[in-house]
Amino acid sequence: MKRIIILTLLTSTVWSQSVPELGLNEILEATRKKNLTIKQAQISAEVAANSATLANAGLLPRLDLGSSSTILKGTTQTVGGEVDSENTSISAGLNASYTLFNGMQGLTTYQLLSTQTEASELQSGMIEENMLLSTANLYVNVLIRHDQLQIAQEQLDISRQRLVQALEQTERGMASSLSALAARVDFDTDSVAVIEAEYTLLEARRSLNLLVGWGLDQSYQPKPLNYHLGHYDLSALITEAKKSNKSHSLTLNQEKQTDLNMRRTLGSVLPRVSLSGSYGLLQTNADTDFSFDNPDLNTTAKISLSWNLFDGMKSKSIRSGRLLQKNSEWNTLDSKRELEKSLSSGLAYYEKSQQLLALKANSLASAQLNFDQTQEYFRLGQVSSTQYRAAQLNWSRAKSSQIQARYSAYLAEMSLWQLTGQLKEKALSI
Repeated sequence: MKRIIILTLLTSTVWSQSVPELGLNEILEATRKKNLTIKQAQISAEVAANSATLANAGLLPRLDLGSSSTILKGTTQTVGGEVDSENTSISAGLNASYTLFNGMQGLTTYQLLSTQTEASELQSGMIEENMLLSTANLYVNVLIRHDQLQIAQEQLDISRQRLVQALEQTERGMASSLSALAARVDFDTDSVAVIEAEYTLLEARRSLNLLVGWGLDQSYQPKPLNYHLGHYDLSALITEAKKSNKSHSLTLNQEKQTDLNMRRTLGSVLPRVSLSGSYGLLQTNADTDFSFDNPDLNTTAKISLSWNLFDGMKSKSIRSGRLLQKNSEWNTLDSKRELEKSLSSGLAYYEKSQQLLALKANSLASAQLNFDQTQEYFRLGQVSSTQYRAAQLNWSRAKSSQIQARYSAYLAEMSLWQLTGQLKEKALSI
């Protein structure tokens, strides 16, 4: 008897320690701040934003400051013979240049850089959504393991009470030792189930901690999800997804980049007009002298036009660009069809999950009633221990199945939120 009581106390105190209670929104917020994959994606987006400048697009003028000193030594042949000569040339000046027109390639390049920045932001947002949905899945797994541990402990308490009752009846001669032996076997089985449930809960929590970015052994109590499941219309979901779905928006962005690259290719066959000017000082001394006391002033301005009249490869580049544009249009069409299919399948799965949840709730109610009645009949000696154990296991399985169905419906709804680009907004407000 002492052995039974001690084991029960040990298993019940493992999870009775005081730990903070955390909800899904708090876990998701921690993931946004600490997850390394999200941080890397944000840095990549910031690097792309830093590259989208007028200077990188070639839209700003160029100004260079330069200076030089040159010593010239030589021998000049004259009628009277060889004459040695030596002089020093010193110069300093500013050179400015600006491209007035190059087929709008500079403006197109700037638009392309800005579009690439948008693509990086979309990729960062898509990575963040994927990480948040993965976090929600792992959090739900922790909740399921936590509830399964509670169910296993309830089963162990029931088996303990049954074993105590069987031992007492055996001592009084009211029952055979066989019933006590069967009760002990079931008690040991349920004890193993509690140990296994504790282990799986710890592993589930470590996996969640790893994804969030916490220490692997950080402890907390998961707060159960408890909100009303919504009702959705497929056409409204498709309309919202076409505006906000990150993957589809990225496909549209890639189509825009293809169009801009084509415009840049077309601009390369147009003439180029450039403006340049310089302001400088120049002094030449008759010997090795680096003094700069009496320089000459030089100012120049120049406008130039260049036009490549023949380049046999340009026509092929333009044709390739046209083909890439057509391919990009098909990718966008395919993305729309895939999005509509994903939403249709996701909504059907969500509705099925709701139907299963209702059925599982009815099954649990029936299993609970059957167990309560069987338990009462068992106390009266009207049913066997085998029937009692079967009713107990059926109730346990029904309860576990109902928990699985409930959280499966929650995850199915979160998948719909991701497809419509609303996951972060809705999940953080739970």
